[in-house]
Amino acid sequence: MQQSAAVWLIEIALALRVFGPDAVRICRRLLTAGVRIGITGMASTRTPSHSDAPARDAL
Repeated sequence: MQQSAAVWLIEIALALRVFGPDAVRICRRLLTAGVRIGITGMASTRTPSHSDAPARDAL
């Protein structure tokens, strides 16, 4: 079964037209979830304070 290039391009265009919006929506959701996870991770980590540092001045 051999198809011409025009038919092949039409099929590709149709697939992009049908599945394109869903793919974009999924990518946006994944990016949003990644940003939320990143913000949560950044907010949950705390920076060490000076009191947690070893006391070198005590000697």
